[in-house]
Amino acid sequence: MATGIEDRRIDETPVSIIDFETTGLVAGADRVIEVSVVRVDPHEPPRLVLDTLVNPRRPVTATEIHGITDADVRHAPIFEDVAGELLRVVSGCVLAAYNVYFDIRFLNFEMANAGVDHEPPHFCLMYMRPLLGLGKKCRLHDACEQHGIKYTTSHVAAYDALASGQLFQFYLESLRTLEFRTYGDLIGSRSYKFFDSFRNDPFLPPSTYGLNRCCRFASRVGRETAAAVSPTPQIDPVRRYWEALKVVLADLTISEEELQSIVTERHRLNLSKEQIRVMHAKAFGSAIAHFSEDQWLDDSEVMKLRRLHDCLAVLGWAPGQ
Repeated sequence: MATGIEDRRIDETPVSIIDFETTGLVAGADRVIEVSVVRVDPHEPPRLVLDTLVNPRRPVTATEIHGITDADVRHAPIFEDVAGELLRVVSGCVLAAYNVYFDIRFLNFEMANAGVDHEPPHFCLMYMRPLLGLGKKCRLHDACEQHGIKYTTSHVAAYDALASGQLFQFYLESLRTLEFRTYGDLIGSRSYKFFDSFRNDPFLPPSTYGLNRCCRFASRVGRETAAAVSPTPQIDPVRRYWEALKVVLADLTISEEELQSIVTERHRLNLSKEQIRVMHAKAFGSAIAHFSEDQWLDDSEVMKLRRLHDCLAVLGWAPGQ
């Protein structure tokens, strides 16, 4: 029987921060192609415990965003092979991600394919900003800049996860100051969907699910250099807009605040109508390609496509407009 994490002390419970690079924005339509996990144990600094490219067994798309090519993942393990190792490094942990609504959907989909149908307790580092009175939700780069964390936007999962780990350590001090001692203390302070997951137990070790450890990885950075600042140049406008899309499309709903934020960002980036159409078309096209792959379109898939279409239309353009 699940007991959840509501009574667990935040500063005494290990946290694993996940970051995925994917072929697109929609879990199920798109696949994970890179996974990194940074573990923050009580009173210990963040450490990279898993980092590897993943072979999605389909053509890689969105290379212009993450820089990963078909050649990069050709000899990488598939997610089912990585799943056991992923469970090993996150077992007993509360999970976190900077945009958890995006990452948890991909995690749930990929783990279900590996035979693990369980959603672990998780929280969102981006939404912790307003919860702790530190500002509005924003991109990871902006949050790190505000709090003096050295980070260059990279779309390399290891760098993003490590920056998120340092951000979580910064949040711990604010949590203590505001006397949020347990995860249950957070509930009621705001109305966030991820609070529902606090009723769930963390993942158990891989043997519980009949999975084995993986001995073959394909890291883009190498563990000995993962803590270094990403050497990639300043991110271009198209990548910035892709980040903004990930934020607002993660739950396939757009609030007025999110709409205003992304419209402002789009004007600031000076993207052309054609560039916006291309990005929206890629997001929608990846969903269409996946859902029609089995020559069957069920009601739930139709509903997802409608919600995705509505979101893209609100943001400026959707197929058929």
